[in-house]
Amino acid sequence: MQSPILVEEDKLVIRRMRDSQDDYELMVRWRNSSHVRHWWDPDDPPLSVAAATDEYQPDTAPTAPTTLCIVELRGAPVGFMQFYRWSSYAAEADEVGIPFDDLAWGVDVFIGERDALGHGLGTRMMELLCGYLETERGASSVVLTTELDNFAAIRCYQKAGFVQGARVLDTDTRDGERVWCWVMTRMKRRPPL
Repeated sequence: MQSPILVEEDKLVIRRMRDSQDDYELMVRWRNSSHVRHWWDPDDPPLSVAAATDEYQPDTAPTAPTTLCIVELRGAPVGFMQFYRWSSYAAEADEVGIPFDDLAWGVDVFIGERDALGHGLGTRMMELLCGYLETERGASSVVLTTELDNFAAIRCYQKAGFVQGARVLDTDTRDGERVWCWVMTRMKRRPPL
């Protein structure tokens, strides 16, 4: 059986999301909080435990194309991350205009606990997960999208080594309209000579 912990460093742990009521209830609380809901699927109705189970349970399987993760700081859950090979979602990547190859990975992230915002946690989460993807999964790059006016996320990603690229029309919607996003890419870091 696979360890639920993917990577940990200095009291920050990224673990696999469990097929459990506790993790689904956590997602409901976080996804329905205003600071997450504003950026994460804002057109969706409020999330219920049944809807969270339907949405997330398939991806808790070890063979799922997307790996769901809960981030814990000092043993307390603080955020959510998911990662996937862009080649597993090639149609969406092509529709949006996200450049990818077989070694390009995608990441989505949010900090669920409001009091954890503004302390550099997002940057630490991204650095830790990207390092894991590069060393353990062979990622040549990590590519994500973020809304044009999500300035806190943009700064976080830049601090974690992402470079802002093209402006694209994402498949996510706000008020029924697709949203404009930046494509941001972090290339695999090469060890110093």
